[in-house]
Amino acid sequence: KLCLCYEYIVNIMNRHMVARNSRRRLLVLHFFLLLVNHVNARPSIIKDRRHLTAIEELKRLVPPPDRHELGGEEVDDAAYARFLSVAGWDPAKAEPSLRSSLEWRKRIRPGALRPRHCSTLCRQHAWVALTKGQSKTISTIEEEGEGEINNNDNKNRRRPPLPLDPPYNCPPLQSWQTTRHGLPITYFRCWRWRPDEASADEGERHLAYHIHHLIRRAPRDVSRICVIFDMRGFEGWMLPYVRRSIDVLRRHYPGRAGAMCFINAPGYFTAVWKVISPWLDDEIRSKTFFAPKDVRDAERAINFLNKMNLKTGLI
Repeated sequence: KLCLCYEYIVNIMNRHMVARNSRRRLLVLHFFLLLVNHVNARPSIIKDRRHLTAIEELKRLVPPPDRHELGGEEVDDAAYARFLSVAGWDPAKAEPSLRSSLEWRKRIRPGALRPRHCSTLCRQHAWVALTKGQSKTISTIEEEGEGEINNNDNKNRRRPPLPLDPPYNCPPLQSWQTTRHGLPITYFRCWRWRPDEASADEGERHLAYHIHHLIRRAPRDVSRICVIFDMRGFEGWMLPYVRRSIDVLRRHYPGRAGAMCFINAPGYFTAVWKVISPWLDDEIRSKTFFAPKDVRDAERAINFLNKMNLKTGLI
């Protein structure tokens, strides 16, 4: 649409012989660039004067780095607000966590990550970015899962290598799936997750890639994400990797959880949850839901979440 808009402006300029005036042409191009910036900009969500003052103070304590240092990720006012929101809007309390997270981002560079940077885990297809369109539907993904789980030799059978997933850009003729609130959805298939097959560094990059992928999929007015955890195949040895994942979400992506929905949790998971729950902060814990037993697939889980009033922004 922006390209068509630009073409329309140029045609008008040529029609009225304005194109010969280079100064006017530059003014029109400048206007077009301002229009692009306005369209791409996230709407401001911070209105409270106390919050705005806290953001300015935190920016003074921790100046925003150049986006190229972070792989293209921009540290805007909303990013400062997210770290302040979990620190009681106290800049002094938020400073250490934000400074530490920026150092982590300079090392990981989430915005520059691609599937090839975490290829071992991307080939497992354990974290599926749900799409709509002419490709695999949710039901097809579910049928694959049922076949793998019901196959007793699945653990011992060597699967052929799969393509890297999820792709950085949405596949042709498809669109990213969201809840009715606009939360982008990732479907986690626990029985396919083998974090022990990759290094700790790759595991960290893989998680950063997925969270950044979710954030990119969100509509302009949505800043939170949704993950549906299908816990079939969960085993106790996974707990240390679960804790590492929680630490990344809690330390580096505060205010991003919109819905963490668990389905098909085994009977003993109640005891496991007593171990996991203290690792979460109140903000993430309040966004965690256990679906009823009749909710056994991603499609029903989405319907379950669609009946709720979920928070989509920071405020």
